Amino acid sequence: MADTHVKRSTLMAQPKRRRLDTRRKNRLYETIYDLNRGFAVVLETFERLERQALFRRDYLRAFRNMADELRAKTNYELTATLRDREQQEAAQFGRLCRKWERRFKSPEDAGILTKRQGRQQSSKKTLAK
Repeated sequence: MADTHVKRSTLMAQPKRRRLDTRRKNRLYETIYDLNRGFAVVLETFERLERQALFRRDYLRAFRNMADELRAKTNYELTATLRDREQQEAAQFGRLCRKWERRFKSPEDAGILTKRQGRQQSSKKTLAK
């Protein structure tokens, strides 16, 4: 007969969740900023070349559009990854905040909250009449 009880490994044996430290996260955002600044230089250079009227304007516009497309696709992918990571961290810290709030919430707080909610509902009923 198969054992139906699931056995969990000890906490130390479980893989640790990776969380970006603040300095590393800041460096990532700064690197994306630097990348965008570089794209801005490239796009401005194409505009200057176009104003000089020495090169074919249609080619320069096509190249500028390609660079702009690459900038947009790069930002989309990089920020999507960061957005997912930020969302995970927001959920994690939200859970920690709720845990802290439950830990320090006194029974009197629950009674006060119930009384407030009762007063609010009765005032809404009075206004509705």
